[in-house]
Amino acid sequence: MTTSMLLSFNPPIVKRLLGWKKAEGEDKWSEKAVKSLVKKLKKSAGLEELEKAITTQSCNTKCITIPRYDNSDYN
Repeated sequence: MTTSMLLSFNPPIVKRLLGWKKAEGEDKWSEKAVKSLVKKLKKSAGLEELEKAITTQSCNTKCITIPRYDNSDYN
């Protein structure tokens, strides 16, 4: 499955973050990792800060903390 095929089934934030992926291959793993990260960060302002840090590529952005997983992440 190509990256373009994966992008067609994802929310806009996931598409934007996957657009910054550097390495080729492992598209399915990348998609799953980004979706998990988005799920964890959308409950706080972390998701907006992550996108800002990635798009500006500046050290002047806030730190982003990723909450530990809980069992509901895997159900």
